Amino acid sequence: METVIGYLDASCAAWPDSVAVSDGERELTFTALRRMAWGLGNLLMERGLTRAAVGVYAQRRAEVVAAMLGCAVSGNTYVPLNPDAPEEKTKKILSHAGVSLILGFAEGEYAADDLGIGYLRLDGDFPVSDVRPDVTVTGEDTLYIIYTSGSTGEPKGIRKSHGSVVDFMEAYARELDFGHKEILGNQTPFCFDASAKDIYLMLKTGARMEIIPSEKFAFPVTLIEYLNEKKMTFLSWVPSALAIVARLRTFRDILPETVRRVAFVGEVFPLKDLEAWRTALPDIEYINLYGSSELAGVAALYHIPKEGPLPSPLPIGRPLANSRIFLWEDGRIVPDRGEMLVASGALADEYLNDPEKTAATFETIDVEGVPTRVLHTGDWARYDEDGNLVFLARSDAQIKYKGYRIELGEIEAAVNALDFIGRACVLYNADRERITAFVTSDRPDLKLRDLNAALDGKLVDYMLPRRLVVLEQMPLNANGKIDRPYLKTLL
Repeated sequence: METVIGYLDASCAAWPDSVAVSDGERELTFTALRRMAWGLGNLLMERGLTRAAVGVYAQRRAEVVAAMLGCAVSGNTYVPLNPDAPEEKTKKILSHAGVSLILGFAEGEYAADDLGIGYLRLDGDFPVSDVRPDVTVTGEDTLYIIYTSGSTGEPKGIRKSHGSVVDFMEAYARELDFGHKEILGNQTPFCFDASAKDIYLMLKTGARMEIIPSEKFAFPVTLIEYLNEKKMTFLSWVPSALAIVARLRTFRDILPETVRRVAFVGEVFPLKDLEAWRTALPDIEYINLYGSSELAGVAALYHIPKEGPLPSPLPIGRPLANSRIFLWEDGRIVPDRGEMLVASGALADEYLNDPEKTAATFETIDVEGVPTRVLHTGDWARYDEDGNLVFLARSDAQIKYKGYRIELGEIEAAVNALDFIGRACVLYNADRERITAFVTSDRPDLKLRDLNAALDGKLVDYMLPRRLVVLEQMPLNANGKIDRPYLKTLL
């Protein structure tokens, strides 16, 4: 299989009348999904668009998946747009990507009007066709461009090909032994890269993808009821979405009845929250995934043991079959501890319009005499005694403090492990040379001395926080991760 279009064709041939995607209000079979993709693809070509960038407002609707595939089958590139993003950020993305047309719903015309970009509404009669768009698409063609926030505050676009997505998906589906009868519960908004794992796993395997309405996550009991109603079997969520279910003690009232596997990705899952899931649902398989936006998916995973104490920290695990991971320090591969470099056919092509960042992040190195393209992840890791990779810290989260090299992730893990801490984020103010712990806690009067007393014996003295900020709730970004850039403004 060279393109994701091949996945769509294969699933249509094998399971034409099976539901591919549902959003709670509308269900699309694989045949209906392809007819919509073909119809939109033909319409785009009639407008003269082939191998052009097309913006897609990524609401949590089944038609959004059809819109993305409509771009793919016509040889175009889709650019997911966050419907809740500030107007100016959306305009920057549209301009940077050179978007020629926007696909969306009632919202969004402002950006199109202001920039002179066409806008096509999809909430009327969605175009359908039984005729495939007459264009050749190869694995080298760009499937989508995903935008993430850059360190400068400017959005950065990452370009990914059909071939990179297929390379990842072949290894991922095989590792999970994923089949047609699975029902995926999609949590990640389609404007975030992690959602691609759900979309293309559905497309490759003929599984069903249930788009969980966002409002369900505000009421964990209702959320679990919805999982049971739709008979979902597989969840791949950010840890914060899983953690809120555990922390509100939802499992005292209701348990998932059909979920067999839970994967998590994007940030560290606090062990006490994972243990709450494992205790309440001991027969479920739990999987820690490791990836980055510069990959079409993930590069490594770790299957959590069903019994015994959880390893601390939780390992990243081992590479998928399509990937190799090297540890790198001082310009060479090292055996035990260093920055992780990923070699894989699933690497992204480039940072759009940024050759300097592309060259700095994607490098060709010598591996046993073979020139090998690798991704500098910026994540440091080591091997444990079982040969699993264990995350240490982001390279930008390593600090030099009082002559010691300290990994803030180690401090954060220790704080998160305390019973009276809900969630923690540990940051460093280089100007003041001060380690700050931001926490939520069931002890609103918690003092720094109490925190550090609880950390005694878990951290050496020079690693103890020198400032404590107790928050009513931890600020999260739109993807459910801790909003670290915002917390840095409070240092």
